Amino acid sequence: MQEEFNLKDKFPPPKKVRVREKGQFTIPADIRNKMNIKKDDFLEVYQVGKAIIATPVDLVVKELARQVEREMQKNDYNLKDLLIELREGQHDYRQED
Repeated sequence: MQEEFNLKDKFPPPKKVRVREKGQFTIPADIRNKMNIKKDDFLEVYQVGKAIIATPVDLVVKELARQVEREMQKNDYNLKDLLIELREGQHDYRQED
């Protein structure tokens, strides 16, 4: 006898969300927290039959760019100055504590 597959046994109950004018909806906070989804994160969205599946995209380069941008702002650097410094070898490599 074949065992019946029941979604309720495998997954938490679904959450209802409202689709707004531009097709946007809010991912419930408990799901965002469990999946560590933050503001400005990217998701890959797939259509599978009549279902929509969204998975977080791990963009290491984008996060690295954010960190560089924050450091540049903190140290009052602009991109032009940074590139000149890197080309001329005037940069100082320091290990932070």
